[in-house]
Amino acid sequence: MDNEFQELEQYLQRLMNRGKSGARHKLSRDIAITLRRGQQQRIRQQLNADGTPYTKRKDNVKTVQKRLRFIYQGTVRDLKNWSGNKCQITGWDNDRNAIRTFNRVDIDRFLSVETQATTKRTSKKQPMFRRLRNATFLRLQAMPDSAGVGYTGVAAKIAQVHQYGGTDQVNPYVKADYPARQLLGITSKDSDNVLSQVFDFIARG
Repeated sequence: MDNEFQELEQYLQRLMNRGKSGARHKLSRDIAITLRRGQQQRIRQQLNADGTPYTKRKDNVKTVQKRLRFIYQGTVRDLKNWSGNKCQITGWDNDRNAIRTFNRVDIDRFLSVETQATTKRTSKKQPMFRRLRNATFLRLQAMPDSAGVGYTGVAAKIAQVHQYGGTDQVNPYVKADYPARQLLGITSKDSDNVLSQVFDFIARG
């Protein structure tokens, strides 16, 4: 894919050099818009640049306990439908009538734990990378002699992990492994669309 992109880039460069600087800059921006639109459409369809589907997200399995009572910073708290990890406990606080999260280190002692539990699969059905395909993060790059789309800052770090696959620090206590899912890539349709724009540019010149 990188070689194909470089070949396309070099070919377009030779063609674009025939035009004036101002006109080339406008063409570059038009090409960048076309490329971004193609990336957004492909990410929305959850496809890699070669047309293969993204690796599906793993199911999240969550164990929900029935009831828990404990003393938290000197007061008795009564939770239902709670779940927790080694650092925190989250559940429905019957007294506050809301969902609350408690740090385990701040719990003085447990009063009762009802161990009846159910296991639920909480698989997310929403498409992946909804925010990363947004124009706010998927930025245009256009100059008289170049055009492209990409990410910067924190978005670039997140995108890189998913683009190539790898391990990311989700929070101070948890790391997660991600398979490669291409956010950026040139499809044959992208190439055809860009070439069409360049040929139109030359014909008008």
